[in-house]
Amino acid sequence: MRFWWTLPLAVGACGSSASAPSQCTDAQALVAASDYSSSAVGALSADGREALRAAADLGGDPALAVSRGRAFFVARDQDAVFEIDPRCGAPKAKYSTHDPAHKGSSNPQDVAVAPDGALWVPRYNVPSIAVLDASGAIVRAIDLSPFDEVDANPNASGIVIADVGGAAKAFVTLERLDDANGLRSTRPSAMLRVDVATAQVEAMITLLGRNPFGSYEYDGAIHLAEPGNFDALDEANAGIERFDIATSTSRMLVGERDLGGSVARVAVTSGCGAAIVADASTANKTALVTFDPDAGRVLAPASAPVMATDGFDLSTLVWLTAGGETLLLVGDRRATSGGYAVHVFERTGACALRERSAPVILSQKPVALRVVP
Repeated sequence: MRFWWTLPLAVGACGSSASAPSQCTDAQALVAASDYSSSAVGALSADGREALRAAADLGGDPALAVSRGRAFFVARDQDAVFEIDPRCGAPKAKYSTHDPAHKGSSNPQDVAVAPDGALWVPRYNVPSIAVLDASGAIVRAIDLSPFDEVDANPNASGIVIADVGGAAKAFVTLERLDDANGLRSTRPSAMLRVDVATAQVEAMITLLGRNPFGSYEYDGAIHLAEPGNFDALDEANAGIERFDIATSTSRMLVGERDLGGSVARVAVTSGCGAAIVADASTANKTALVTFDPDAGRVLAPASAPVMATDGFDLSTLVWLTAGGETLLLVGDRRATSGGYAVHVFERTGACALRERSAPVILSQKPVALRVVP
């Protein structure tokens, strides 16, 4: 199902309606925000300007994806993907990712655009990649059940389509958790390489870390946030892994023991990496830490973090360049005066961060950030 629509602004800083995206062309990041019963999507700038658009059917469990200059809001609990204006986040079209053989949402996780414009969507609750054509119809479902020998669902959580040797390849992260055991990480996770032209799986590469909970593509590599299990901080196979797209090889950059927490999110730029880590308490207190992605050395661990919270509050982060500066945006789900903050950090020196005094304030909790493509 596909349809076009216009939505009112929940907060009007870049314009008065979603039908005027040209007024938001100077936005630097796309943002998804939620109170986990309803959601909003829009764009923001590091100087504090932002615009959110809310709608009843955006759901309460959102994610964002950017691929080949296109942008998407993933409504995981609504079994749907919304294509959004890449300049300021206005929803333009809705695509269903529902599997009629599955009861409930298929739980779409991410979106990658193939060279022919098709959308490839990994589904977490259904062991397959849904391939949607230009009309939004599912024209193929690539079976992933053979890649989990325990419960036949490898928990596909992310996808990148990249050119390797002149051919498009899809790289799909498989968490391979135990569905019947509270989604525990007890077995190696994997990266699947799929030839896009033939939709044939070429290889399943065992990852060094477990439970790829989040990823960040940068400089020919997929950087994986691998917490293993969030109730442990001493797992040898947990941390931040760098998967090289050209060679399908990887290395563990830093382990969770050195970081001091289970890694929930990671973001990398030239010479500087940042991550959100959580402790092993029932509160899963979060901290913003930094590391050197070249030397594989922790710079600011959870014991001396850039920022820390008393709960699972820091939720998302992204690097961007604005006005000649390299900035890190960090979403914070703690309520503050006027709403919820997206903190803006300036990079100083090699990999030091200094927070600006004025964050961007949203009306709902920031849960996903992406750079405007």
